[in-house]
Amino acid sequence: MMRRCITGLAYLGLALLSVFPVFPVGADAAARFSSADQLNVIVQQRLSHYSSQYSDIQFIHLKGGDDWYSDFVAVVTMLGHNAVALDYEHPPELAADVMELSFERLKRMLMADVVSATAFKVGQGSSITRPKLCVITLNPKTFVASDRTATQYMLDLTESVMAKVNPVRYLNHRQHLEFTVDHEVFHCLDSILLGGAPMTKLPFGGEYHLFRRESAADAYAMALHLKKYGRVTNYARNMTHARALWMFTDSPNRCTFETVREVLITDPKQFSETSEKQLLGWAKKTTDRTVRDYHGYVHQRAAALQAASTLGMDPELYGENWCDCAKIKTEPRLVAQLVNRYRYYYEHLFTDERLALDAPPLIDSLQR
Repeated sequence: MMRRCITGLAYLGLALLSVFPVFPVGADAAARFSSADQLNVIVQQRLSHYSSQYSDIQFIHLKGGDDWYSDFVAVVTMLGHNAVALDYEHPPELAADVMELSFERLKRMLMADVVSATAFKVGQGSSITRPKLCVITLNPKTFVASDRTATQYMLDLTESVMAKVNPVRYLNHRQHLEFTVDHEVFHCLDSILLGGAPMTKLPFGGEYHLFRRESAADAYAMALHLKKYGRVTNYARNMTHARALWMFTDSPNRCTFETVREVLITDPKQFSETSEKQLLGWAKKTTDRTVRDYHGYVHQRAAALQAASTLGMDPELYGENWCDCAKIKTEPRLVAQLVNRYRYYYEHLFTDERLALDAPPLIDSLQR
């Protein structure tokens, strides 16, 4: 799932914003709209491509919106009897419970127009001819109608803040749609071919494995982006910029900044010589290099909570999963680095300066 609210952005820059001009959406930026039909074609082209690559997986796209209920009923019906949910590792005796939870999650994604992926093994009497099913929920009209829409949706900015964002920072909405489809398809392929999220008894184990899966999905999608365009595009830089701001949200597991940056510093020629199927394994290995171990992950979450407090954000924004982190002793330097990185990327939403792939070193910021 690509997007959750980034309400924390509103807390940082009330004073900052007053010094930045309002950027009118110029003729060039305003023209970057696509019709719903054009966007649906992009989705179908990507899914048709995957369908040709994986003959045992049926890929379907549900747009949600006003027709969400009929879409949901259609999926439940087409799966047949004794279908199995594949996104979470589970013992056979819990198969029915996990299936019910997967249906409930899918229903909520459709109702709220949230982008998601859900994988199933089809059951008996299914109308699907292939043994596996990948369901992508994505409403292009809500999500990526234009460059501005894609950017505002991604960062969940208010109109007053969005009016001050420099158009240079806008996400190319067509490239973002391609990236999103690849990201969500990776989740299905990860669950079907490489196994779903593993079972864990660790207190934050579920959150940790979600973070790893989100990181791998972004690595895969960004690698495909560089494979197609052969270079680090403006979209790639702006997407990395956006991911850097996700640490201080109610969904910090989408802050895949370190992993995406690792992809961007890789020679694009490597991707041109690597097949899409090989990139599945490459994305997982890249995640192993860039994502901390479990204890490091919890420690960074604790440091992020302290950093958010330093930035003047409300800790209650981050949900119950942050609460225990407040009891963990944090490393002051890591807290300072997170504050420094956030300020750098937030302030640069409103400029047209060329962004580095990481914030300047902490010592440089202190000297400034």
